[in-house]
Amino acid sequence: MNIPHRALGIVREIAADVGHEVTYAYEDLVFMDHNGYLFQFGAEPHMLDLYFNIEFPADESDEMTAKLVEAASKRSMTIERKGHYELAQKPDDNLEVKFFNPEKA
Repeated sequence: MNIPHRALGIVREIAADVGHEVTYAYEDLVFMDHNGYLFQFGAEPHMLDLYFNIEFPADESDEMTAKLVEAASKRSMTIERKGHYELAQKPDDNLEVKFFNPEKA
């Protein structure tokens, strides 16, 4: 399967498989409904980096990751879980995305 650069349509399909939908895409970031997680397009067209919101329940993140990885693999995409993020309001009313990498076990 030939994956186009930043294949937003495929990401929408992956999200739909787990009952979610894309609410906003900006540059290489794709935000999901309820802001539980986001994808960042990787260096390769078939790669997606997965970040969970710091408020996403930790006990649910492994299960959600497995569902997303399975949905992605059906579409020749690869998801790599990278860490967490949070949204912060900037003084100029814009939002800032702060990324946190996971601690290695």
